[in-house]
Amino acid sequence: MNWTRQIKYVPYLQKNGRYTYVDFISMSPVFVENDFDDAEPFTEDFAVVTINRKSGFINDNGDLVIPTIYDSASGFSEGLAMVEMDGLFGFINKEGETVVPLKYDNSGDFHEGYSVVESGNLYGIIDINGKEIYPPVSGEVAIFSDGLAHICDEWAYNHGFIDTLGKIVIPKIYYSAGDFSNGFAPVEWQGVWGFIDREMNIKIPFSFSGAYSYRNGIAGVQLKNKWGFINTSGEVVIPFLYDALTDFHRFMHEGMFGVKKGKYSGFINEFGNEIISIKYDQTNWFSEGMAEVKLNNKWGFVDKNGNEIIPPKFKYVRFFSDGLAWIWQNGHEGYIDIEGNIVISPKYNHAGNFNNGLTKVEFNGQSFYIDKSGREFKE
Repeated sequence: MNWTRQIKYVPYLQKNGRYTYVDFISMSPVFVENDFDDAEPFTEDFAVVTINRKSGFINDNGDLVIPTIYDSASGFSEGLAMVEMDGLFGFINKEGETVVPLKYDNSGDFHEGYSVVESGNLYGIIDINGKEIYPPVSGEVAIFSDGLAHICDEWAYNHGFIDTLGKIVIPKIYYSAGDFSNGFAPVEWQGVWGFIDREMNIKIPFSFSGAYSYRNGIAGVQLKNKWGFINTSGEVVIPFLYDALTDFHRFMHEGMFGVKKGKYSGFINEFGNEIISIKYDQTNWFSEGMAEVKLNNKWGFVDKNGNEIIPPKFKYVRFFSDGLAWIWQNGHEGYIDIEGNIVISPKYNHAGNFNNGLTKVEFNGQSFYIDKSGREFKE
């Protein structure tokens, strides 16, 4: 990805502590007549800006097109932006029109046209037109998967499923449940797990002490305190050899399964081949072809061929994003590339993950953006 061409303007911290915008390539000022108390990168041609503790939006001509009237705001996603006023959240469109009333205690971003909303510690689902597909009446709600969403009254009781019309199509009768995938969902009944289809037919008998949703036609299941994997016919495709599957719902990421034997962790592929030796004290999921591994209290990275590309030598690391990984050394934060080279020296008090070529950092009480070369957008 040529990220330098995708970024047009970047928030720039001035000596007076206020933000303006500069051209990403030349760092020449744009919108010179405007500066802000705070500013964020552009998403979908709009950027959140803050004046006098109130947030609004400018367009890529620098015009304030949505007034700074909100207590907080997030960038646009799928054509909508989440905004907050007096502790209540809703969504507006790019014309500044309220699409989802500001009446929720919290909300997630939209995903394929749906968002989970919270009100009074209960959860529901709205669509991109602001319609409450399912009002906030459940203790837990998951976003739609295979056209059905998992709902429950409490963490350990009354689990069921709704369709995209908000109709309860599988009653809340199960002790626990996972998401639908490959047409099946794992559900728990009287302490035992099995798999049902959308019509509640039992497709895989209730015989397991634990189960995860299918990923690419394979599901992790537990039997007699050991974990293995079955296909959609219920056939064992990877034997019950493992004491745990790591990373919970991300146990299969980029085609790799995190597994544990005794106190040691590693990775197998979908055929059950041990690709990453089960020798590490801890592992985290794969991202951009690399996974974090911990050995002797130090972190490094392995690739999907089992090569220890970056030997465990860092105190803390974080997954790769935009080709760089966050590291912590001597009380400060910086970044390495995919070969383990330190490309941005650990000097920051706080640093985030890169997204579209930028991340926000904090240094000596100042917050500003940097790019992947370490160039700082500040005076």
